[in-house]
Amino acid sequence: GISQLSLQGLKERRHRPLPDVLDTPIPFACSRTTGHGIVISSSIRWRCPMASKKMQTLLIAIAAILCSKQSSSFTSTQQLYFDVSIVTQSDELELGRLTFNLTGPDHRHYLPLHSSNLVNLAMGTRKGVDAKATYEGCMFQFSPATIDDGSFRYKYSHSVDGYGRNAIQTDQADGSRTSFDEPFSDPKRLLECSHECFGGVYYGQQYEEIADACGEGPVVLLTVPIRGPGAGTSKFSVVRVSESPQEWGKRLLLNSACVGYLDCRGDGKFGGSGSDNGDSPTSLEVLRFMARQRYGPPKIVDCGVA
Repeated sequence: GISQLSLQGLKERRHRPLPDVLDTPIPFACSRTTGHGIVISSSIRWRCPMASKKMQTLLIAIAAILCSKQSSSFTSTQQLYFDVSIVTQSDELELGRLTFNLTGPDHRHYLPLHSSNLVNLAMGTRKGVDAKATYEGCMFQFSPATIDDGSFRYKYSHSVDGYGRNAIQTDQADGSRTSFDEPFSDPKRLLECSHECFGGVYYGQQYEEIADACGEGPVVLLTVPIRGPGAGTSKFSVVRVSESPQEWGKRLLLNSACVGYLDCRGDGKFGGSGSDNGDSPTSLEVLRFMARQRYGPPKIVDCGVA
């Protein structure tokens, strides 16, 4: 029950804006290359009063160092987490943490653009220049289809639309570059990472491989849409594949890509750093309670890469 979880009110979070202390605009583009040679870039504009050319060069060099440190060069062992609360009519209740194992860049079915967009939004690498380039404050969809009440209505999937902002830009075939609020695609890489399933296709890491890694535990996947609403945007879903009816199973993955899976035994304590004596819930227990509760929509309070 919710009494077993922390019911303390959420602390107010305040984000300091980037200081606008400079006069002369200095456009700066920071690029990095993923494991598959895809260049992902972001733009920074600083202002500098009476800056000489040498000073501008120095500032740009410093910016390059900072940008490289903030890039999502995560490894196959890193994890993505979301601290979730429940928004009720009168309060906001801390629920717990969902922790996911990410498909690493060294994996043969790694999707560099889709994974990088998801991770950079969770890390908030562009939040300083765009307050909506994050998942903080975003709600999980909440309706009868997202409540696990034993009825046929429940879809065994929980989705977050995000704010519609992407954290990456991509080069198009015509030479143009997508804007941060424009959907992107990666058709060549998707073709290399596609898997046929019941007459359709899903992408990314294969379900069977993840199931083997999970052993006897449930298989809950972190997915992004490839076709249909939300494709190439900030939208992602948490899909309870192995806990769904047998006739559903992998069909829940059609037209989407697997970019990670839930660490079912992971620390589910809100804010992390739970105790080892069994007092803290697991990520799977947090997800199951989130699916069964009727209090209100789940909200992402904090997120990042562990």
